[in-house]
Amino acid sequence: MRMVESFLMRTPCYAAGLKITVKGLMLHSVGCLQPKASAFISSWDSLAHGGFCVHGFIDGEDGTVYQTLPWNYRGWHCGSGGRGSGNNTHIGVEMCEPVCTKYTAGSNFVCSDLDAARAVAERTYRAAVELFAMLCGKYGLDPLADRIVISHREGCARGIASNHGDPEHLWGQLGIRVQVQLDCIGFLREDIKGYGLGMKAVYGVSGAVDGLYFCGKLRKNLIYCHMLRGIMQTVALL
Repeated sequence: MRMVESFLMRTPCYAAGLKITVKGLMLHSVGCLQPKASAFISSWDSLAHGGFCVHGFIDGEDGTVYQTLPWNYRGWHCGSGGRGSGNNTHIGVEMCEPVCTKYTAGSNFVCSDLDAARAVAERTYRAAVELFAMLCGKYGLDPLADRIVISHREGCARGIASNHGDPEHLWGQLGIRVQVQLDCIGFLREDIKGYGLGMKAVYGVSGAVDGLYFCGKLRKNLIYCHMLRGIMQTVALL
């Protein structure tokens, strides 16, 4: 994982300098056809920019993580709900989205190049796993515990975030779906846990599957499966 410090020091959020005790991590997706993190950083870093500010962006072109706030600063990334605000407890990170998508209404979009879009989704997912594994280690968080790693959509369902559907809306409409009872964020949690254990993966292709299946739950044979860009990969953990 490549990480670049690029604090949004001119924003009102940074200037406020409020700090939190980090209790969880929230994953977002930017909701517009912009794969470049630099585009958000350059447009947001202004005193005139108010209302929202995140701790980091994951670039869609190369997976670089741009840290835009100190991790323990209170971000303005998820709004609030009936039970309070995840801004008071959670680090918020945005994944950039493919340029080949076009939003039509709300969270719905059309895609002109499905393979390219899935490649961006895979790239940002992988970076999110590595980043969140690092942050879980830094703050002593168990990614499998309740309320630790959540999406903006889950934050809304739990009453601590505004009414958004990301990033599941992106994965779902790109044909990325799971085939067991856990949802995509459930697989994210499993993969963060596995990565955090410091295990290295050796990939081997074993057949064709439609969709994306991230399952990091470790079994006795230390095998788990990835379905990335429609390809089933059996991963042996060393």
